[in-house]
Amino acid sequence: MPMIRYFFVLLLFSAASSAAEPQRLADFHRVVISEDALAVQTEAAKELSHYVGEITGKELPIIPWSEYAKEAPAGLSFFVGESAAGKAMGETLTPWKTEEWLLKTLPNGIAMAGHDEEGSPWSTTTAAGSMLAVYTLLDDHLGVHWFWPGEFGEEVPHRPDAVLPELDFRKTTAFEIRSVSLGYSSIYHTQTFTEESRKWARRNRLGWVRSAVFGHSWFDAFNLRTDESFKAHPEWFALVNGKRRPPQMCTTNPEVIDRMVEHVLNGKQDIMHISPSDGGGFCECENCRALDVPDILSYDGKTVQLSDRIFTYANEIARRVREKNPDKGCGMFAYTFYNKPPVKIEKLEPNLYLSFVYQSAGHRDPENLRQWRESVAGWHKLGAKMVVREGWGNHYYHDMHFLHHQQIIDNLAEAHRLGFVAAYGEGSKNFSAMAPNYWALTRMMWDPTRDPSKVMSDYYESAYGPVASEMAAFFETYSQSLDANWASRDRNVDTSGIAYANVIAAWRKLIPLEAVERAEAHLKAAEAQAPAGIYADRVRFHRLGQDYTRVMLELLEAYREIAILGLKMDYFSTILKERREDPTALELHLKKAYTLGEQREDLLLVHRDWAGPDEGLYAFTNDRNLRQWHHRVKEALKIDHPSRLTKEALIQP
Repeated sequence: MPMIRYFFVLLLFSAASSAAEPQRLADFHRVVISEDALAVQTEAAKELSHYVGEITGKELPIIPWSEYAKEAPAGLSFFVGESAAGKAMGETLTPWKTEEWLLKTLPNGIAMAGHDEEGSPWSTTTAAGSMLAVYTLLDDHLGVHWFWPGEFGEEVPHRPDAVLPELDFRKTTAFEIRSVSLGYSSIYHTQTFTEESRKWARRNRLGWVRSAVFGHSWFDAFNLRTDESFKAHPEWFALVNGKRRPPQMCTTNPEVIDRMVEHVLNGKQDIMHISPSDGGGFCECENCRALDVPDILSYDGKTVQLSDRIFTYANEIARRVREKNPDKGCGMFAYTFYNKPPVKIEKLEPNLYLSFVYQSAGHRDPENLRQWRESVAGWHKLGAKMVVREGWGNHYYHDMHFLHHQQIIDNLAEAHRLGFVAAYGEGSKNFSAMAPNYWALTRMMWDPTRDPSKVMSDYYESAYGPVASEMAAFFETYSQSLDANWASRDRNVDTSGIAYANVIAAWRKLIPLEAVERAEAHLKAAEAQAPAGIYADRVRFHRLGQDYTRVMLELLEAYREIAILGLKMDYFSTILKERREDPTALELHLKKAYTLGEQREDLLLVHRDWAGPDEGLYAFTNDRNLRQWHHRVKEALKIDHPSRLTKEALIQP
């Protein structure tokens, strides 16, 4: 392009003055990207073109900058990606901070760009600032939502008359990490669900771009897959009852510290894990015990709190790592015997990230919430970079309606105010029961400063339209039942140090069958009132979750009775002390449990591409010989047929 022509184009497309009037979406005629756009920029343009086309009912072509500059066509344009947006603005947009994004109204359109990198557009580990900008426009300003992965989860309003406000944003993300796992390994799930769940995560602006691991590290750092390290250096390992033994290490041994420093510096992740092994068996040597504060007990009320020794170890590693590589971080759990702040340490190293393990569902208990706040305040004084590590929908909930969306909203907002820098945790595949939880957490991870009073009403209205009130009542019935019955739960203090609900044993108390019946009435009303189409489909989707919860509640109660009647059932037989003999009753409960168990497997298999109950969790427990309740029932009834849910069965074409 001749130089005079180029400067004319820059002047024509300059954003020196902002648009005088709001822009009509129908007046946008194209998406402009550079000829050498990265994959994430190309995908951002495709997503924008597709959804704006759906909203307006007209096609929105994607053209290269060279064609646009040559023709200087009329009408408004979207300029996507650093190159196209920068040229349209007449500015150099670099450097970018991690995941920074830009959304700006220009006289001739809107610039949309950000921190982008090479990599898969659908992997949340790939920096995709341009995609964040696109989804911010679509979601926050045009009402496009993705409630759950796959069928029925997408909401695209038809708004050909939509008007866009003047936009002027250049922002970084509120949390460095925004992530939730959806059930067990994808090897158990269909390819369709796996692909849709990746898209759901990206479109809801989740991300884990700064690579980090926070978990138990010694298994990897000392190669505990074999006994070679122990044979060569028994002095590295914990002294317990007078003998050295794995899997815990002696955290005052200088060579252990040396090994961990190298582990972090040589690790592939930006933040490398240095947390101890899981469980107990910590070192009892004189040097380690000298760092403990004898009068402070850990979560079990018996063991001395180990925070001072463990964070002396962690601080030393982090300090030495920072001296050699200031950009490298160290990831630590605040967990089990070291979940409380240390007493004798005045400051934590600035490159030490604290993965704070807890469950906000437990904050229904005011004492739990008080303890959480007290602990967070203590860590905050030490300068800890705190990270939310949650169990939003983990396997203990058995994929039932364990709804704590209000606790999620409140907790993520408070965590952000208190300086937490990231949020990640375990979830479930089962949106058919727990969709409100995932709406709450994705909304608050992206914008923890949003008005909390509007989060759920926005969800119910946009997801269920004319039956919003019945569906809100349906979900809130379960949430209110948990609120009302939380105090009657079997109160266990878990390894996070906070009392939670022993949910396997507590379901009959937390959600009695009367609550299920009340919820059922609202769901039936929604089924009767929903017009044919997407709203009826979404209600039908939640029917799957409701049927699964009903079967599971009856099934867990049957297992409880079977254990009381003398048949050994994993977990139930351990926690239940009551016993009675009644062979006739046992036979009746076994037959009932068998029928319900088969119904459970049917429900797990009926719609595997849907975001429904997790067949992967069930298959995982079968493959690992855990919670073999249905197998025990079949064995007692002398019924010989294998489960239909194993990894081998599920991955067959």
